[in-house]
Amino acid sequence: MRGLLATSGAAAIILAFATQNLLGGVIAGMSLQISKPYKVGDWLRVGEDFAEVMEINWRSTRLRTNDAIYLDIPNNEIVRQTIINLHYPQQLHAMRIVVGVEYSAPPNKVKDALLQATLQAEWVQKEPPPRVFLKDFGDFAIYYEIKFWMLSHENYNNVCDAIRTNIWYKFKRQNITIPFPIRTLEINRKTITKPQELHNQTKAILEGEPLFSCLTGDQVDHLIRGSRTVRFGRGERIIEQGAEGASMFVLLHGAAAVSVSQNGSMIRVSSLRMGDCFGEMSLLTGEKRTATVRAEEDCEVIEIAKPAMAAVLRDAPECVTQLSELLAARKMETEGLPKDLAQSAAEETKAREYRATFLRRLRSVFEL
Repeated sequence: MRGLLATSGAAAIILAFATQNLLGGVIAGMSLQISKPYKVGDWLRVGEDFAEVMEINWRSTRLRTNDAIYLDIPNNEIVRQTIINLHYPQQLHAMRIVVGVEYSAPPNKVKDALLQATLQAEWVQKEPPPRVFLKDFGDFAIYYEIKFWMLSHENYNNVCDAIRTNIWYKFKRQNITIPFPIRTLEINRKTITKPQELHNQTKAILEGEPLFSCLTGDQVDHLIRGSRTVRFGRGERIIEQGAEGASMFVLLHGAAAVSVSQNGSMIRVSSLRMGDCFGEMSLLTGEKRTATVRAEEDCEVIEIAKPAMAAVLRDAPECVTQLSELLAARKMETEGLPKDLAQSAAEETKAREYRATFLRRLRSVFEL
């Protein structure tokens, strides 16, 4: 009798659990039918799985992955999870890919290459346009994240394959490297001279600039050796109007825009290209920057600072007088008095005053 009672009790417990699971599944199924968080044909992310909804019944939801693997998830389990419906409220949704790139590659160059590779991939939507973000600085690579938009998640593997394939070929053509996980021992030694090609390029530009026409070849060489090469990314300000400045710049690569602030608005006044010099008035006279120069492309410039210029002028004091005359002539031109026209006595007096003023400034700035 006791054995019969014990068996009956165990059967009742098993039946209770089974009934509980069954009722829980039915109730969950009813909840899904009423709230309709997803429908047949939607793509869901459940946990780490991406899958298409194939069937919804009172007991379970049946899903199919991109690998044609079916997942039969009881409704009372699926309602306990965070469900991401990639097709709600519309099929258009964004996905992301992370790519590691060597540290020596300029970020804007990498971003442009990644963007072009993504736009050329099939199934990537043109609107909204893809975007590329610098995500993190890793141990051996800079990580970039590509955000792109697609319609059916059924093509996700194909899209990722197309983007990554395009990236490989794009990087090969532009000499951008995806690094291995390595450690590099870098020994820094002081460089006495700049690479010869860069040095020669800078020298040719400076010798063609009237401000430096009074310098000998050796003096120009000395000026370049005392300068430094600086990179600016697209959109960065190289100099800013109103800021203190004690250097000038030679644009070696890239393009930049010159703007001035008027009545609270920035007015573009000119453009700078390879070989152009700018910022010389602040270097030579100590005046604040009179305009803002912003990089329109990734730019590489040579910055000539006050100490290097002072060392050259101390060796060539005759240049101070020539520089004062050039600066005075530029000042007269900005006031609408071209230097090649005959000047009245009043204009000649003003020119002499400007020459004297600039001569005093030069001697004061460079402590000559």
